[in-house]
Amino acid sequence: MNHLVPTLLFLFLGGALPAQAETDLPSARDFSLNQETQQFDLESKEYETIYRTEYVNETCYRSEVQGTRQECQTQNDRVCRTEYRQQCSYQNFPVCQNIPRNVCFPQQVCRTVMDRVCNMNGCVQVPRNICQTINQCQTRIDQVCRNEQRYQCSNYPETICQNVARQVCQSVPNVVQVPYTCQKPVQVAAGRNLKLHTVASVSVKFADFREQGPLQETITATLQGEKIVLKTNSSSYFYQVVDQKKTEQVLSATQKILQIELKIRAIALQKFRDFATMTMSGGVLGRDRISFSLDRTPEVPFVGHLLLTRKRPMATDLVLADRDFDPKLLIEDRGRQILLYKMVSAEPLNSKRHRAELSLRIDAEALKKGAVNLDLLNQLSAIPVELTLEGMPE
Repeated sequence: MNHLVPTLLFLFLGGALPAQAETDLPSARDFSLNQETQQFDLESKEYETIYRTEYVNETCYRSEVQGTRQECQTQNDRVCRTEYRQQCSYQNFPVCQNIPRNVCFPQQVCRTVMDRVCNMNGCVQVPRNICQTINQCQTRIDQVCRNEQRYQCSNYPETICQNVARQVCQSVPNVVQVPYTCQKPVQVAAGRNLKLHTVASVSVKFADFREQGPLQETITATLQGEKIVLKTNSSSYFYQVVDQKKTEQVLSATQKILQIELKIRAIALQKFRDFATMTMSGGVLGRDRISFSLDRTPEVPFVGHLLLTRKRPMATDLVLADRDFDPKLLIEDRGRQILLYKMVSAEPLNSKRHRAELSLRIDAEALKKGAVNLDLLNQLSAIPVELTLEGMPE
């Protein structure tokens, strides 16, 4: 603790600072990771504005009726009338006449004649029928009809409607706006009250102090509400908050004390460049493992990816695994990295039937969590950081 210890102890023991009391605690502080642990105090104050109501003269308007005025509008009336229109056309009419004709047909005509017949007994009159065919004719009347076209005209009624505009006027009250002097209430800022006074005791631990030693680059810590915001313009180190703990004690409706512990990791930009220049070699497919060699130990967060296929005759290769794996699954044995295949699948490996593609890349998602200088990630993304080892033979 610094010279503010008495004030903080007073707060923790249940005391209360006056609402408008001013302290010499800053809201932001610059520090560097020049030692393994360090502690400092910050404060933030949130105020609310107090307003009072004042009345000011303004010009208001009231509505008054002064006489009347004519309002006219155009109204359409529907007017209809009947007109007769002549329509002419050719039409067919039947014309008939009686035509006499002579019709004859054969007819047999018979008559009886008496023949005198004599024999030994004497003479007698014997009747005999004589027939002959003659043409019998008579006159018949036939009616013959035909169509004749005649030009004929007729009058047909037709209704014709149209809109006829007319102006309709009426007297309405003439309303005018009359100005007068009035007073209106306005809210004027009269001051401010302390809404929340937060005092934070911040403890910072440098996670890589024993490895890297003290760093002199500046980091700015700002207390914003109940959160510590870190910023830096460093272009040599990537800073990341890997652990954060916070406890709070509420003393009153306007006073709060925080205890914040930060654990910060610093990764030199050179380590990312070293990762990009690493080489993978000596890949071997064992029965239950995949092993390979790296020319140096990665010093940045990374993630692995395994693509494992099995050959099939007369068909495309069968994909057995196509997934990322945690670097914690890698076991180092006599300078070689070993990935136990049983952690991925239970099928035994055979170099004649299987083919593996193994790659390592920087874990950008892990770096984004708790990153202090996110802008530096844009530079890291421009570095080729993926290493690949293909077709590992047995």
